[in-house]
Amino acid sequence: MRRGSLLLLVVLLLAGCRTNDRSAPALYKRYCARCHGGQGEGAPRPNKMYPYLKLLASPMIQQGDRAAVRQQIVEGEGPMPSFRRRLSPPEVEQMIDFVLGLPSRKAGS
Repeated sequence: MRRGSLLLLVVLLLAGCRTNDRSAPALYKRYCARCHGGQGEGAPRPNKMYPYLKLLASPMIQQGDRAAVRQQIVEGEGPMPSFRRRLSPPEVEQMIDFVLGLPSRKAGS
């Protein structure tokens, strides 16, 4: 009985430690920053095969093309996976707003 109570307590504590932040900055950090950088600056080394790892240089970001950004997030392309199963439609819209705002956030830094 005592062992079961201790196990239950550990499980509850660990469950409380898990973050479930689904805000756009948290989602970007979790799913995007590894390749695109924390502020959309891309990888520190140039990558000629995938030039738009640097979101700040991406024509779709520079032009504010919501439909193209949405398609890229939902469908993926090349090395970028689809996030259709990881992000809900409202979260996709939050991510679009977030990445389209990267240039202004970068300029304000």
